[in-house]
Amino acid sequence: MRRFILAFTISLFGGVGLPQKAHAYDIDCAIMLCMAGGFPPSAVCARAYRVMIRRITPWPSLPPFGICTYAAVPVSLGGLGGEADLDTSLPDYEWLNRTHVIWFTGRAYEPRDDPRQWDWSIRSCDRENRTCRYVQRVHGSSRPWPSTFVAESGQEIVMPAGRGFGNFYAREIMVEYGDYEGNMGHSEWFSY
Repeated sequence: MRRFILAFTISLFGGVGLPQKAHAYDIDCAIMLCMAGGFPPSAVCARAYRVMIRRITPWPSLPPFGICTYAAVPVSLGGLGGEADLDTSLPDYEWLNRTHVIWFTGRAYEPRDDPRQWDWSIRSCDRENRTCRYVQRVHGSSRPWPSTFVAESGQEIVMPAGRGFGNFYAREIMVEYGDYEGNMGHSEWFSY
């Protein structure tokens, strides 16, 4: 009987210290965390990458991500539990306002009896893809688009590569983002 009571007591107190199952991040949290790390190889980051690309490639596109609220984490574990709204006008969220969706369209063509010409445009849209402005817009140039351009944030970004000779049309998209320290980065170009 004494052995039984001792075993029962050890199992009772031993179970208290067991780790609880971890709750998954919101997909928006996963996108931001994985993007900050350059989308390292993992199942979570692979899913986050696919979701981000799926959001930004249709027209009109959706925002690349929303606010990381940890909504999937219950209040008892320190999360919001999906109940609270987040005020993004606070200085803590200034990095989010530096996120832009950048759209590129370009084409090369040979008009009848004229030399080869190039058209291209770079549009930068806010994180919700509501407010957009042209960074560059060129029609009928006798030279191909430049190799780089300067984004709204001031960073120099490499333009998508042309496709060599002949007539062609290209549409590509990327996300420019900043971290909480003000450092800027960007994704690669994605054709759509």
